[in-house]
Amino acid sequence: MNNKPACPPEAAPEQAWKEIDVAGANAAALEEIPPPILAKFKEVKLFLCDVDGVLTDGGIYMGEGRELKRFHVRDGLGLRLLQRQGIPVGWISHRPSEATAERARDLGVDFLIQKPERKRDAVEEILRRTELQWRDLCYMGDDVVDLGVLRRAGLAVTAPDGLAEAKQLADYVTRAPAGSGAVREAAELILRAQGKWASVIREYAD
Repeated sequence: MNNKPACPPEAAPEQAWKEIDVAGANAAALEEIPPPILAKFKEVKLFLCDVDGVLTDGGIYMGEGRELKRFHVRDGLGLRLLQRQGIPVGWISHRPSEATAERARDLGVDFLIQKPERKRDAVEEILRRTELQWRDLCYMGDDVVDLGVLRRAGLAVTAPDGLAEAKQLADYVTRAPAGSGAVREAAELILRAQGKWASVIREYAD
């Protein structure tokens, strides 16, 4: 008879979790932004943007008395991430739309102004309410109605298919097209430049 004591079962190896190189990803995302522009990203305290042609691709679906617009979920998450890091967000549209209002309610956008008036006046109203200055603002617009705000914003951003004059005024032109992640790109760069992106990754990677 074999009287040798039984060997204890071999311990299961610990799970080897994958590591995320946040610092490396951050450096890669910011490396092509010139230092003077990067400094503007660091100073953003308020994010405002146009809707049609920025949050959407500019298309509008109409029929049977209804208007539909397509929004990108990553843009929406980008706005929420800004809010969670202490940066209020708002939309300013020259064209009133219930579809826009519905999406703003869905996301909990801090400010929504839909009036056929100068966007500069709408922005100045929000700046008064937040007690911020033009230099604290990142504004993203794409067309003639946005030029007055793009001229004054501390950080001006537009999409690749924005008006030529909007591109002249822009400090940064996104790689992602309007309605397909352009707003998310701008939001992410703000958080990366301000050193807040690592906390976002830690929260979701845990």
